[in-house]
Amino acid sequence: MTKTQHWTLGIWEVTKKSDFWKELANKIDANFKILTTVAKDLNRLELSTTYDNVQIKFTETDTKPLFIECYFNKPIDNLWFEITKSDFIDKLLNLLNKHKLKSANKQLYQKYIIKGDNTQKVREIINNPKITWSILREDITFVGGNQDKNGIYKLEINVNRNVNSLKQLEKIYRFTLWLIDIINGKEQQN
Repeated sequence: MTKTQHWTLGIWEVTKKSDFWKELANKIDANFKILTTVAKDLNRLELSTTYDNVQIKFTETDTKPLFIECYFNKPIDNLWFEITKSDFIDKLLNLLNKHKLKSANKQLYQKYIIKGDNTQKVREIINNPKITWSILREDITFVGGNQDKNGIYKLEINVNRNVNSLKQLEKIYRFTLWLIDIINGKEQQN
């Protein structure tokens, strides 16, 4: 176990990632900040930007992995979905779920539980090769979207702790933009 992997404590020093987070922020014209607790014992990286009228916020803390929240400025009706990394027990419990969906990507379907409204946009998301291969390649643990009671549509993405370079962070950022484009009904580009 290396010094940066404090498995027993559950604490990872995210400030070591701040250089490439800042580099991405500069490339995409985003706001970047490092927040530290009053006791100066825990840190949070935060990157925020706007894309196509969607507020995007990336955060990672010493105690929590990379989490992305996207807030849409318009209501998106009938678009609820969840793609969750699963284990064997989850798969068994999911057999009775009436909202389960199947992806054309067999590997995604085998490793993840896919639930949602059976709409065209949800099918576009779970059958888009760029999306499905990104989820698998980047080991994304959760992708989901729903409209809250205030009418705001929120897309959430939870990524593992293994985003340790600018290249990886850029891939996650592009993945986020692809999802936003599908949700906003934009034509996908290769």
